[in-house]
Amino acid sequence: MLSPKFSYLRPYETHLVRIGPNSDCGYVIPVSVANSTKSLYSIGISSNWDFEIEMVKRNPGLRIRAYDRTSGWLVFAYWGLRDLLRGDPSINGVQTIGARIQSAKKYFSLAIRSRFFFWGKRRFRRLWVRSQVTKNDEISFRQSIEGIFVSGFTMIKIDIEGGEYQLADELINTIKDNVNSINCVVMELHDTSIRRNDFERLVLGVSALLPIVHLHGNNCASTAEDGLPHVIEITFANISNGMLSKQLRFPITGLDFANDSSLPDCEMNFLG
Repeated sequence: MLSPKFSYLRPYETHLVRIGPNSDCGYVIPVSVANSTKSLYSIGISSNWDFEIEMVKRNPGLRIRAYDRTSGWLVFAYWGLRDLLRGDPSINGVQTIGARIQSAKKYFSLAIRSRFFFWGKRRFRRLWVRSQVTKNDEISFRQSIEGIFVSGFTMIKIDIEGGEYQLADELINTIKDNVNSINCVVMELHDTSIRRNDFERLVLGVSALLPIVHLHGNNCASTAEDGLPHVIEITFANISNGMLSKQLRFPITGLDFANDSSLPDCEMNFLG
């Protein structure tokens, strides 16, 4: 049961669809967004870009600008070669040739998939996105997103393991400046209890411009005493009806799936 103080998280009504896998890296967004987006700005790719793949299938010609310092075909190729020659360093003990080959094949496959997907209009850069640039492997949020709104409706997807709070000011100001071009923002927000002030500032700042239309607790972490999951995915979207959703219990059957299928999903409701 969510504490009544979280009434600002109640989603607004719209027709939703799940894009991406029925697990981690899949997100629930409005159908209108899924079918009308012309540009996708995505930071935090890791080893799963199925969301981006499905968005391209729905929107041929979709422009993608993606960033992740820990990802990319060169990273996967290096990991594959490393595991083939020395084994996976995260596994203790001697690894057989067969085990090393299997691990290497996984990363070589990711390298090939990444190299062939991210090209042309679908750009990927192996950089950290920061508020302020201090190192060569970083790019500022403002510079990274500059010029992406020229093609039409743009969606922003952010999953950077807590780094989202550092970008709060830039993100909110970008939405203000481009509110007619941005149709959706989907984020995974971390440490919602420890960083409650940062969480509320970011969520309230974005939702004042783009209403919340969906939320889902990530069961990779526990839930605080006041009912809020420590990690939560929130979808904000440019909608016109302005009616609060009648959906008060989450997760939603058929749309929401546990990020970790071996654990129970996070339950939230606004019935208190």
